[in-house]
Amino acid sequence: MLHREISVLGLVLAGLILGASAPLSLLPVAAADRAPEKPSAPTNIDETPPLVPIPNARVTKTGLLIGGQPTPEQLTAIREAGYRTILTLRTDAERGDEGEEATVERLGMKFVRIPVAGASGLTEANARALAKALGGQDVLPAVLHCASGQRVSALLGLKAFVVDRVSATAAIDLAKSLGITKLEAALRERIAEICKSDKSRSCEGVQ
Repeated sequence: MLHREISVLGLVLAGLILGASAPLSLLPVAAADRAPEKPSAPTNIDETPPLVPIPNARVTKTGLLIGGQPTPEQLTAIREAGYRTILTLRTDAERGDEGEEATVERLGMKFVRIPVAGASGLTEANARALAKALGGQDVLPAVLHCASGQRVSALLGLKAFVVDRVSATAAIDLAKSLGITKLEAALRERIAEICKSDKSRSCEGVQ
């Protein structure tokens, strides 16, 4: 009986010695010792991107951060948040965004300009240009801005009507949800003009 107990004890000791001498690479790594995984940037247009506090900032579930002119520091924060593209609706003649294109490109993001000169820039061509820009490969998540965010909300509403072919009421409601105020009358007028030339559109509420 004593001999059997000594044998068992010998096997246990042998196992402990072998375990202690095993290569460190074979030992399990403690969870706390693992390097934390860096969260990946949002790439799905159905995923709400992170909010960066540009003027009048809003985030949408279509991969957009919208608002007014970002500062150089905010552009850096935008890049760190995982955004890929900066789209501006400001014209070349406007002041206040000097150096933005160079900063964006230095940070490794894409830069797109669609000049929208206030109410007169709410055109079908610009709405389609915006749709094309947002539909490009590896564009989203993106930042879409003007000086204050008003042209952004108006052109997104017009794009919804012209390209996505939602009803006039739905397009205006979208623009309202995105913060349109000053350009609402101009958006309604532009949609009404389109409705007059295209009787197949759902234009109830604007004519």
